Amino acid sequence: MISLKKALVLSFVLAALRVPAAGAAGATITYEAGGETVQAYVARPASPDGRPGVVVVHHLWGLDSHTKDVADRLAGLGYLAVAPDLYRGKLGGDYGLAEELMDRLDGARAVAIVNGAIGYLRSLDGGKPRRSVALIGFGMGGRVALSAALQGADAQALVIFYGHVETTKEAVAPLRMPVLGVFGTEDVVVTEQEARKFEAALKAAGKKATIIVYNGMAHAFFDDSRPDYDPQLGKDAWVRTQDFLAASLGVATPAPPGP
Repeated sequence: MISLKKALVLSFVLAALRVPAAGAAGATITYEAGGETVQAYVARPASPDGRPGVVVVHHLWGLDSHTKDVADRLAGLGYLAVAPDLYRGKLGGDYGLAEELMDRLDGARAVAIVNGAIGYLRSLDGGKPRRSVALIGFGMGGRVALSAALQGADAQALVIFYGHVETTKEAVAPLRMPVLGVFGTEDVVVTEQEARKFEAALKAAGKKATIIVYNGMAHAFFDDSRPDYDPQLGKDAWVRTQDFLAASLGVATPAPPGP
């Protein structure tokens, strides 16, 4: 018989995974950005017309199953999600390769690809207006999403999961959208100190921002494919992300999935 503790952990895992609602389906598409043809994963909700869009920017490992799963979860909540491939089809099979792929990534090109994804979302569904688009990035993708936002990306909300950030009032001054930042106190890649400086800079610049620093959490604690994954706080971060997107994009807070 399963123990109460194990049952609670299992329930948190299932809730964090958030199986997409019926009708959500992913597909590979291409679009033009920065003079190149970019591949991306697109997940559509059951009724995508006019729904808010979300650009999901992958971590240093590339456009992997975890990133696609996040897009699927968003589609299950009613968002039209697109996850562009910054690595031209390559994946970081081990940390050395992933770091090499990240180091080779040109920042200007990455921002152009994100802007292209926003444009792609706005062009879908027969040209019907898609007034709201959010950016959400993980690790390296968090940094890319922030860079795009700082350079005037046509988006209405920004979510950063443990990505490197700016730490001065002057650097964050160009932001024109609300920000949700998610970090951990035990992250050795993006430290708590860096996250707190980001929070202080946003406050000094008068920006609308919520910065969450989870006690005891290391880098990538939201990623259920990595050793540092934490089911309980991963669930909490996802619920907070849902609430933030709903409030920032002007939609009703999505109901949790049924039993």
